[in-house]
Amino acid sequence: MLVLLYSLLLFSIAFIFHIVLWKVRLPKRQTKVLLQIFFGTLIIGILFLSSISSFTSAVDDFTPQKTSEYIHVCLLFVSLTLSYMITYSALEADSPTLVIVMTIEKEGQEGLDKKEFDRILNDDLLIKPRIKDIITDKMAYLDGEKYKLTPKGVLFARIFILYRRLLNAPKGG
Repeated sequence: MLVLLYSLLLFSIAFIFHIVLWKVRLPKRQTKVLLQIFFGTLIIGILFLSSISSFTSAVDDFTPQKTSEYIHVCLLFVSLTLSYMITYSALEADSPTLVIVMTIEKEGQEGLDKKEFDRILNDDLLIKPRIKDIITDKMAYLDGEKYKLTPKGVLFARIFILYRRLLNAPKGG
């Protein structure tokens, strides 16, 4: 039960710190800062818990005692963090599919005229923000008139290519 309690406590502390920081100032590289917040909280939290239990035996019943318990706290915390990161990336920027569905839904039963659809949902709304995010995250850069991948971008692309091959998914979006 302590593993669950401390994992959730540390995750909640990191989450609250994330929300407060975002209210003060939205970072440019949000995913990187989120990882720093969450893993920094984990490291500080584990160090704090282990130092409390080493200073006094009065809290032995309320803190993890074995290395395996600390490992379990870390594993659960990391699982929660990575799950949140996936969810956050979906909230960080609207996916093109979500934008399309929401735009059509706004028109109600009448539907959205194709010409109006093409006017509203263009590259400025659907593609260019994604390219800007990729450049901000240093996965690509603009070399003259060409976009080129950085080593980080190549690695990212290869991971998805491998994953699609494992699933035997066709090429394309």
